[in-house]
Amino acid sequence: MKTIPFKILILCILLPPMLYLATVSSLESYLEKKYEKDLTNVYLSDMNNILNGLVEIKNAIDAAISGYLEDHFFTAIGGRIDVTVTTDQGTILYPATYLNSRLDSLAADPARLAERNFEILNEGTGLTANVEIPHFSFLAIGLLLFYILIFLGGLYAYHQKVAFKLKRDETQKNMELTRLKELENERLEKIHELSEERELLIGEYDQLKSTLKKEKSIAEKTEEELFEEIDTLEKKLLEIEELKGQIVELEKIQDRQKKQKEKSIEKLEKRFKTLYKNIEITHRALGALTELPDEMNLKAEEIISQLNSDPDLVSVKRKVFNKKGKTTSFEVVFGYKGRLYFRRSADNRIEILTIGSKNTQNSDLLYLNNV
Repeated sequence: MKTIPFKILILCILLPPMLYLATVSSLESYLEKKYEKDLTNVYLSDMNNILNGLVEIKNAIDAAISGYLEDHFFTAIGGRIDVTVTTDQGTILYPATYLNSRLDSLAADPARLAERNFEILNEGTGLTANVEIPHFSFLAIGLLLFYILIFLGGLYAYHQKVAFKLKRDETQKNMELTRLKELENERLEKIHELSEERELLIGEYDQLKSTLKKEKSIAEKTEEELFEEIDTLEKKLLEIEELKGQIVELEKIQDRQKKQKEKSIEKLEKRFKTLYKNIEITHRALGALTELPDEMNLKAEEIISQLNSDPDLVSVKRKVFNKKGKTTSFEVVFGYKGRLYFRRSADNRIEILTIGSKNTQNSDLLYLNNV
């Protein structure tokens, strides 16, 4: 999930122009109806002068429509309004055409002009408005930029969400690697101790073999004494072999204990996820919980139950700050010697970091410094 899904990218590329085209088409249809209605109420507003023959009907319509469209905000931002006024017979009254009508009107008297205007009105008039939003106008570019910015904002929000999740997963991964590294160091130290003990036993074994040879070479001793010494040395050799076998068994037992402990931790983790849904508990804390005595184990689980139901009821002994100063943990004492450390995560959930006792307090605090 480190990259934005292909479907989302396709949608963010295709939807802005599609929404832009749909918006332009809808806006043009709406404005055509609006301007037709407005202009229908306006273009014959000078009816008295028309009927009295004071102005030619074409000039009156031209003045009324031009006055309406002059300095109109829609045209100022790049829109286009084409208005046509015709009679029912198809005579174009607006836009005005050059047919020497202006010269005729200057020569005609008001009575004749009123008669001509009345005849045109009797034919019946109609107005149509055609609205167009050019694609390179300020309005069109603004609409397109609006949709592009909306989807860019959505992409940015999605990217931030993915980045936050990746950062959280990386933090959890680092914590798990730190825990495994500590466990590996403990096992290596134990193996080193067993290896030293094995070397000592092998040295004793070689020394006993050398002694056995020397004792056999002593001719002054009687056969009975030699047999007794040989018997003693062979018993020691058997003891050494038994010790070597015990070392092997000890290693097998440790492996079994390790597997049993992991199973116990896994079982305990499933039980806690079922019982305590409002908290999170680390693998280290689960492992430490399995190693506590039964009485302290019950006390620790009682604290965990309280943290799950109402964290404010839990009595905190002190705050623990790590060296980086970015994480604040809280220490809770249970069963006199028990220690439980927790913190609040970014979503205000309780996260139990580790559990131990006074004997493990130093290693627990060292762990918290690295969280």
